[in-house]
Amino acid sequence: MRRVWGLIVRPAVLMLAVCIPAAGCSTACPAIGWVNSITVELAGDVSRVDTVRLCADGACSELRPEPGTPAPRIVVTTPLDATAPVTPNVQPTMAPFYAERVDADTWRFTVSMSSPDHVTAKALSSTGAVIAEKEADLDWKRVGGSAQCGGPAEASPVLLTVP
Repeated sequence: MRRVWGLIVRPAVLMLAVCIPAAGCSTACPAIGWVNSITVELAGDVSRVDTVRLCADGACSELRPEPGTPAPRIVVTTPLDATAPVTPNVQPTMAPFYAERVDADTWRFTVSMSSPDHVTAKALSSTGAVIAEKEADLDWKRVGGSAQCGGPAEASPVLLTVP
């Protein structure tokens, strides 16, 4: 009996004594890193639209590279208004994100762990001319993860009407 206590019961008791408190007190989060998304829905004459750009926090979206293309992520850090004076020692907030056309009237933008409160959506022609523009405030809703650890979120859709 003594041998059973030494070989089986004692290690099992020690394991329970270590594991149970650790599991009850721990709120370990999985690896941190997620992507938030914003959808822009076009209405009106969408046939004139070549691309949609979204700007927030001093940066604008770039088109997502084609699959298999080794192009690096491009981050635009110029102010939204290129004619505005640049204040020394003040850097625009980085908000790198990609644009992706879902279908003829829907564009999805992915924002790396950022959730801007305000965006400007622009529909551009093939020559780069602005066809339609709208400023919008966003409401965010978490769609994954947990309240303790955070997780991916989606913003309320932005409706952009093209004349």
